[in-house]
Amino acid sequence: MEGINNLGGTCAINSLIQMICRCKKLRDCILNANVHEGTFTYELKEVIDLLHNQKQSLHPAKFMDFFYKTFDKTFHRYEQIDINELWFYVFEKINEETAFSDEISDKITSIHDEHDYKISIYNNRKISAVMKLVQGSFINIIQCKSCGHKSHSFEPFITIALDIDEAKTIADLFISTLTDENREKDGWTCNNCKGNHEYLMMKRIWKLPEIIFISLNRFKDIYHKNNTDVYVNERINFVPGSVLSDMNNNHTYKLQAIGLHYGNLQGGHYMSVCNINDETFNLYNDNQVQSMERSQFIEHNLKNNSAYLIIYELL
Repeated sequence: MEGINNLGGTCAINSLIQMICRCKKLRDCILNANVHEGTFTYELKEVIDLLHNQKQSLHPAKFMDFFYKTFDKTFHRYEQIDINELWFYVFEKINEETAFSDEISDKITSIHDEHDYKISIYNNRKISAVMKLVQGSFINIIQCKSCGHKSHSFEPFITIALDIDEAKTIADLFISTLTDENREKDGWTCNNCKGNHEYLMMKRIWKLPEIIFISLNRFKDIYHKNNTDVYVNERINFVPGSVLSDMNNNHTYKLQAIGLHYGNLQGGHYMSVCNINDETFNLYNDNQVQSMERSQFIEHNLKNNSAYLIIYELL
């Protein structure tokens, strides 16, 4: 059932590969990438082809050798890897190997133009198919409480990190993250009135990608893990007006995969559970694969204290 052998501390890599492979848009993006042999993306493409198209279980010695050679300054054999950090580096490498010039005009006549130009500058004037799929952005707004002036900046993301608080669902955590924050006087100075005043900080979604990666902030440090149960919504709906670049439409996402972490950062284990066809879910524990009906998945996986990295896909 297309498992992947653990070659010593490779459970995070195995789990992320399964999550990518079982997310159709992301899988197709990598399988369709025009890359040369000898690149990381080519090696990952080969692994995904074996898992998905050829339905083979893997002993991925060749891929792991290439992985540790590629990321030799970051990841080391037999050491546990944080799956959120791993996704960041994997994305960066795929993007680097597949990016092309972004022909964004520097003529700015609207806030939409401003966003596109500044995000393009952040991305070094490069774009790729995988970036188009997974990169979104926030707009951060600061309002002076004295004169009412608002200033803003744009913040791109490929993963949305959510703090675990009293809210118990992913949807609630989104709402909590986007709650306005009143700030007392500090080092901030208003650009308009030039005064040092109290101010209001607002974070809003500017643009959502087709695929949302969410990480739950379970670790305050390497020794302490937040094991609070979180309900992972099967669907997340962003109503009209909640996405500022597209105020008129619903944006509904379905749950595609959950990366599960057990233990702590010094001695833990990763598995992943992935949506196969909405009625069937597979739990991937390295080379062991357990198929579940939707009712089993809902009972045992939607509410848990181990969800760590989550993928949603736009319907």
